[in-house]
Amino acid sequence: MWVAIGESFVDLAATTCPMAEPIHKAPPGAAAGATAAPPVAASRALDGVMDRYARGDDVAFDELYRTGAPRVRTFLLRLCGDPALADDLTQEAFLRVHRARGSFEAGAAALPWFYAIARNAFLDHKRREATRRGVAGERSAVAGAHAEAPPDTRGDEALVASETLDVVRATLEQMTSLQREAFVLIRFEGLSVSEAAQVLGATEAAVKIRAFRAYEALRAALDRQNKEGG
Repeated sequence: MWVAIGESFVDLAATTCPMAEPIHKAPPGAAAGATAAPPVAASRALDGVMDRYARGDDVAFDELYRTGAPRVRTFLLRLCGDPALADDLTQEAFLRVHRARGSFEAGAAALPWFYAIARNAFLDHKRREATRRGVAGERSAVAGAHAEAPPDTRGDEALVASETLDVVRATLEQMTSLQREAFVLIRFEGLSVSEAAQVLGATEAAVKIRAFRAYEALRAALDRQNKEGG
């Protein structure tokens, strides 16, 4: 079953997490539309562009932004749930990339570095909002306020997809931000546990535990929905 998370469709049947089995067995052919991690060649190309930019090649920025910004925006949209805010934070993130390019380690993976900067921009925004509103505590939202069913989805299937998306959204909202971030980085953004740990500033063991707990919460919620729906 495919539901929209942010701006992409995700196969919930194939949702997996380190230390765990898939939530449900994926139907034959389901992998055709799966949200996949960036191809290795594309990631390496991005790394090379970032290396050039970090060494002072200003001309490389246009290519860096063109190839990296869509991934960063998708990640931010999944964190904040607001397309306009995701746009603004993407701009802020790349401004920070520009300012910090001298600290980029030659030969390092660019995408986790981008995600760490983008996450910091998002957290700074949340702190500013909390201060401005005088509200204590964490405010969170899951990307994708509205879900579109695939063009060939009709009737009961569309209803089930909508209900499933609601379950996923509600479950993600109830997680701690640490669990949600770990799950999004590994499952949706395709990072390794090591790369996710780098983004989150945590140990690999801690990231595995957070992602596993998020996975278990989602699996339990979907199992409950399946039983209630017969």
